[in-house]
Amino acid sequence: MTAGRTAVLHVITGLRMGGAETALSRLLATLPSGEFPATVVSLLPGGPLSERIQSLGVPVRSLGMRRSLPSLRGALALRRIVRELRPAIIQGWMYHGNLAGWFARSVGRTPARLVWNIRQSLYDLRRERPGTRLAIRLGARLSVQCDAIVYNSHVAHRQHEAIGYAAARARVIPNGFDCEQFRPRADAGAALRAELGVPPERLLVGLVSRYHPMKGHEIFFEAARRVLDAGVDAAFVCAGPDVTAANPRLAEPIGRLGLAERVHLLGERHDTPTLFSGFDVSCSASSWGEGFPNAVGEALASGTPCVATDVGDTAVVLGPSGTLVPPGDPEALAEGLRRLLAATPETRREAGALGRQRVQREFSLDRVTEMYAEFYRTLGDGSHSS
Repeated sequence: MTAGRTAVLHVITGLRMGGAETALSRLLATLPSGEFPATVVSLLPGGPLSERIQSLGVPVRSLGMRRSLPSLRGALALRRIVRELRPAIIQGWMYHGNLAGWFARSVGRTPARLVWNIRQSLYDLRRERPGTRLAIRLGARLSVQCDAIVYNSHVAHRQHEAIGYAAARARVIPNGFDCEQFRPRADAGAALRAELGVPPERLLVGLVSRYHPMKGHEIFFEAARRVLDAGVDAAFVCAGPDVTAANPRLAEPIGRLGLAERVHLLGERHDTPTLFSGFDVSCSASSWGEGFPNAVGEALASGTPCVATDVGDTAVVLGPSGTLVPPGDPEALAEGLRRLLAATPETRREAGALGRQRVQREFSLDRVTEMYAEFYRTLGDGSHSS
């Protein structure tokens, strides 16, 4: 290795639009590439963030694996990549990426430091898919072989240690948010109403998340029904991968609850900073699984007040600037939304401003990037415990 350069090989499950994938792309965009030259290996093919990462000058290599189906060809390709690049650090992202990173170091005949990155909380292992459960349990057994395990939330840290993840390897580094990209935009609300075809006086409540049962879309719809029944003139806007009318798991509750005229499913969007700024209130309705929710931090950075369920480190992100409610409780979620929607626009703006100040102070992308940089420097000089 050249003095002053610490090459990092990032191994991630895939590069779709998700919390871990977005966190990786943001980190790569802000870390000093001269000091930390990076390469990304994706187990799965393609993904919308692949081009974004490559546009940063960071090579992306796909192993072309199928989900939950490891392949010998992919494993051999990963070994070749490690032997070719000889990275100083191999960092896995998410459970399958972590195991692939462990494999890469084991068969690559490399002295590279091994880092795992765990991005979700773990309230009930039975809720995970069988392949993910297996990866989590195997990770617990192998975790003592890591040089470090980075968690993005204190809750995830405690929960994983409780099922056997090595306590001595733990490090908590939160998600970081670009407060220039996510910022208040005075015209965003009017533009979004025009796009949706809703009247200017109608309040907009947004939920930005990929579709997954843990994200609580049905709870959100049940809360929306209660808000409307209370006489609030509101529309409910959902955006994210698989969040379309073609998804029967969304279409069914929308139809059953009579929400077709008030719920707008936008699918995957690449203008989320504008979306968050266009909402009057943002919502995170997750029932489990969140570690450090990007959507909450992005909403607050955009100056939009947020109602969120108390999972993972959501309470840490919100602080006193948002409304925290129990998970899985549509009535509590509806009450939190009703209170904010009933407030004056000035009150909502003040709440949003407090949230933005909190993110700028505690969770700015620059601050979190420097935390990663110092962490890599410590690993690179060999002073981290192994």
